[in-house]
Amino acid sequence: MRAFSLLLLAGAQTVFAKCKCTPTDPCWPSLSTWNALNSSVDGKLINTQPMAQPCYPGPDYNDELCQVMSDEWTNSTFRELSPVGYCYPRVDTCSPANMTSANHTQCTLGTSPVYAIIATEPDDVAAGIKFAKDNNVRLVIKNTGHDIVGRSQGYGALMIWIKYIKTGVTYHETYTPSDGCQLNWTGSAFTVGGGYVWEDLYTAAASHDRIVVGGGDPTVGVIGGYLQGGGHSPSSHLFGLGTDQVLEYTVVLASGEIVTTNTCQNTDLFTALRGGGGGTYGVVISATIKAHPTHPFLGHSLDIIPKAANLSTLLHLTANIMSKYPLLSDAGFSGYAELLPSSDVSLSVPAGAVYFQNFGVMVPPDNASATIQHARSVLTSQVLADLLPYNGTAFLIKSTWYNFPSFSAYYNTISGGRSTNPAGTSDILLTSRMFDKPSLLNNAENLEKMFHTIFSASDSAPLSVTDTVLYLCLIGGGQVLHPAPYTSVNPAWRKTYLLTEIIVLWPEDSSPQTANRTISDTTFRKSNAMKALTPGMGSYLNEADGSDPAWKEDFYGPNYDWLLEVKKKYDPEDAFYCWRCVGSESWAEVTGTRGYGPLCQA
Repeated sequence: MRAFSLLLLAGAQTVFAKCKCTPTDPCWPSLSTWNALNSSVDGKLINTQPMAQPCYPGPDYNDELCQVMSDEWTNSTFRELSPVGYCYPRVDTCSPANMTSANHTQCTLGTSPVYAIIATEPDDVAAGIKFAKDNNVRLVIKNTGHDIVGRSQGYGALMIWIKYIKTGVTYHETYTPSDGCQLNWTGSAFTVGGGYVWEDLYTAAASHDRIVVGGGDPTVGVIGGYLQGGGHSPSSHLFGLGTDQVLEYTVVLASGEIVTTNTCQNTDLFTALRGGGGGTYGVVISATIKAHPTHPFLGHSLDIIPKAANLSTLLHLTANIMSKYPLLSDAGFSGYAELLPSSDVSLSVPAGAVYFQNFGVMVPPDNASATIQHARSVLTSQVLADLLPYNGTAFLIKSTWYNFPSFSAYYNTISGGRSTNPAGTSDILLTSRMFDKPSLLNNAENLEKMFHTIFSASDSAPLSVTDTVLYLCLIGGGQVLHPAPYTSVNPAWRKTYLLTEIIVLWPEDSSPQTANRTISDTTFRKSNAMKALTPGMGSYLNEADGSDPAWKEDFYGPNYDWLLEVKKKYDPEDAFYCWRCVGSESWAEVTGTRGYGPLCQA
């Protein structure tokens, strides 16, 4: 197998006629062929370059540009301005901060595509798809580059960058499908084209006193993997998953045809695109999604900062709170909590970690007083009462209630909406697991044992939070539990109250062996600790570990085989590929020693 890999990486994979062409192959398109593509898309094709190339010796060296790159390297909004700018994880094969280190003596694209079409209209997308098929070149679709699984990356690929297909954000006071399709939705909606991010749509929704179900991070793209893969939100408890909101898609197929999908047209494709993952059935260039009337919100933030307690005691309290989440959810609360290393040394936290929680409840105007009273009573009796004995001694407990006039005010203050937009890191692994009510309620003891596995390097190692963050996403329950027609999300979502996410990091200068050990430990030991408590549940495919050996079951559940049939129907030639997407098992990257390489039929 090693000899085979080396042969492929030497540029001889075309001998097998089962690999995508790469720049080192004789089959790679000639410059004149690329120029012809450029002409067909009116000059929108670019030969991509690493973002930090101005920092490296050579004709592109520019000290001023290098300083800009260094200053903005971890800003996701800045990175999104480049076709090869990725966030969560960052792609750092060429980093301005490390150009003098032994690991970064050269500046290469790595897993980033070689060419990119800056698409502004559907015909550009169709031209890119046709070119990739005709020339046996790997194809990648990208919007903002927020993708933990790395599905918008690809060595030696042609990228179709949809960020600049900006056909507008159109508000419909009362939505009526253009094709006359009869819907069971008579409310408002927004039609969103191309590269808009949730911040754009949140602003538009607020101006019409509406709520849209979107990402907790406002810099995530609207119409891409978020919507197509499920999409959880601070408001999903109230209205369902993001994918449940989609009324219609406009899609460019592998054939180049531009089609409308809804409950009347191409219903199988519409269903697959509502939860079956993006990047594999076609290229979505527009979506129409529901908009709901906004209401006041009751918000609550809880900070638990150890003063004299150790990490074990903090985990004990966190497990107890987590076991009460279903009760909070049933009382209307939703939002996000996190247990993370303390970065503020002035806190002098002996446990090395703190717990933060920001939850909210929508307050209907016709029952405001009763809703607020009930919510406060449940949270006080189920959570705060247990914490009072610790306050001022072992812990500093901060409990704060807020009243917000709208969802927008709630989101921008405590639930999402950041003034700065940090990108992720390249040395990171995230894994997730859905928790149903039985796995949480009255299960504090087992949850605490799970925490001890998550926050240790081995079963016999001491507890530590220096390299681990735990996100507790209370975004299920409520409307999420009700299956929506024409959706294909993992059915485990319809039992989910909490999505738990483990994020593990390792030092940038770690050896490959150390990084691999950390990854393996997370993929198996840590993840299995969550799976042991959640039989029959799954992972959120947009925020998951691509190395999960049970990825088909965990990401897609029993829907996988049906989704694969839809994939084969609309993309019979496998023009679309992304890692751990439906149909991806037919292909594999021959990585060799570099960690990346050509894409070949498995």
